[in-house]
Amino acid sequence: LDAQNSLNSARANLSMVMGFPSLQNYQLIEDKTPAVQPPANVDDLIATAFSMRPEILALQFESQSANKFRVAERDLLFPNIRALGAIGDTPFGNPAVSNSWYGAVGADMEIPVFNGFLYTAREHEARLRAEASDERLRDMRNQISRDVRTSWLNANAAYQKLDVTQQLLQQANLGLSLAKTRYQMGLSSIVELSQAQLQQTQAEISYVQAGYDYQLSLATLTYETKGL
Repeated sequence: LDAQNSLNSARANLSMVMGFPSLQNYQLIEDKTPAVQPPANVDDLIATAFSMRPEILALQFESQSANKFRVAERDLLFPNIRALGAIGDTPFGNPAVSNSWYGAVGADMEIPVFNGFLYTAREHEARLRAEASDERLRDMRNQISRDVRTSWLNANAAYQKLDVTQQLLQQANLGLSLAKTRYQMGLSSIVELSQAQLQQTQAEISYVQAGYDYQLSLATLTYETKGL
């Protein structure tokens, strides 16, 4: 009963993930792909996560924007220098009074002194916001590094369990075969045969569960690495 309820719940969750409001009875097909060991170098996976995870890319752009805005606010403290020039020709007039060509140039410099330290306060605020963005980026890097490393360790542990559960299943099959032979020869009771059958069934369940756990750990590792 518990197994049937778990199966129905899993189908309901799958239907929800696939975007259906009602229950869909999918025809499940067992994955025959042979198990592949996870990558050996976790540092390469972490580097891939740093370059592909969308949340860390968003924080990187946010940090760059905050630092550029801080530089812009700081530059407001510098003097502002402007220059203006003009040149022209007077086609009509008495040449004895004025020259037909004329030109002028001027410069203006503004020094932000008497503004109540407005620019200083704005630069200080922008600097603090940039530091906060950098800290959020650093914290996200640490979290992603931890998540990828943890998923990698779980995937390796699940891969090792595959071999262990397979050996247990082989031993259970051998034990069941010996128990059948002993029962047929009258050397054991039906109880011993029933216990061997139970152990073989439990070993099969453990092996299937180990395969599921490994596939799940690989999917988690892929998500933590690429965000897909």
